[in-house]
Amino acid sequence: MTKKRILTLLLFSAIILSFLSACGAENPSSTVDEFLSAIQKNNFEKAGTFVQGGTDSLSTVQEDIDKEDEELAIKMIESISKEYEFEKPEEVSVDEDKAVVKAEITSLDMGLVMTSTMAEIMPLAFANAFEEDTPETEKAFEEMAKKIMIKYITAEDAALVTRTVEFNLEKDENDKFKIIDDENLEEALFANISQLEDMFGEEDADVTSNETSGEQPEQTFETLSVVAENKIYEATPINITLEELSFKKAMNVSEDQQFDINNMYTDEPVDDEFNYFYIKFNAENTIEKDVAFNGINEVVLFAEGKQEKFDIAYDWKDFIDYDEAQDADYYGPVSKDGEVGVVIKTEPSKVEKIRIVLSESRDINSYETLAEEQIIEFDIIK
Repeated sequence: MTKKRILTLLLFSAIILSFLSACGAENPSSTVDEFLSAIQKNNFEKAGTFVQGGTDSLSTVQEDIDKEDEELAIKMIESISKEYEFEKPEEVSVDEDKAVVKAEITSLDMGLVMTSTMAEIMPLAFANAFEEDTPETEKAFEEMAKKIMIKYITAEDAALVTRTVEFNLEKDENDKFKIIDDENLEEALFANISQLEDMFGEEDADVTSNETSGEQPEQTFETLSVVAENKIYEATPINITLEELSFKKAMNVSEDQQFDINNMYTDEPVDDEFNYFYIKFNAENTIEKDVAFNGINEVVLFAEGKQEKFDIAYDWKDFIDYDEAQDADYYGPVSKDGEVGVVIKTEPSKVEKIRIVLSESRDINSYETLAEEQIIEFDIIK
């Protein structure tokens, strides 16, 4: 789920305010007071009667919303209404057909909700950047992002924020004051949401810069060679399937991702192109006991009398750093998918042998070792 996707959901929440034609009030303070009261009571249909405009201008947003997104937007506004409080609105100015009314509002800090959501989502997006997108993976990623967002929206200790909002109003053709649908109205509904829009501004500035200096190529990867596929091993009580072992080349890697990899996952600096060794696996606990299993502990490449060793479990060399198997606890007979990606110095074409070390497994409750480490080796036939 991208930042723009999240903002689309916010805009969809605002559409609910425009479902009915606006009726407004003759007194601008009364318009704002009744609007805020309706929000507080989770009566967004009534709130919509005090807002200027209709759905036509937002039709492009509606086209991008499916039923699941609608449910998320409704959950969002329900959570906002639950903790919504305000002081009596005060007129700042009235000038014939226009008015400004201010009100002190306390509500869910949506800016914090969204930035927290983005902070949790971005590592997932980074890890997925080196995988080939499919409709299934995109849907799974969006589902995970929605769950993360709902977690922050509905948290019992969700942060509230108090601020003073100035509403801009204009009279309609029936001489009634209605609230203008602008950034101040957004702030009244989604406190501190400008923090997310600031992130958009930075993103748009980057895009503009890239367009000025030449369009930034899309990040891609190439499979250089496949070592093995769908190899099944028993590490009782864990069965592990090595679905893919391969050498890959990443290309057009962004500067941000280069920075992250260089600072956390490799001893050798990378630039916009680098080679890496990739493992995709599935691990299944076959017993009722709760079992701890770390997955891949170690990878060693052998070439021309030399070895290049990667400590996956304890030395943070796996830059695909978020997947199910990162959680080592298997509660009963469950399975998990995992991925490993390590930046390599060794030329892939010169690799003669690969050693994979599977972790030990142990009973979580008794600490009994159920299986020792297992070494798997693959000879590369030239």
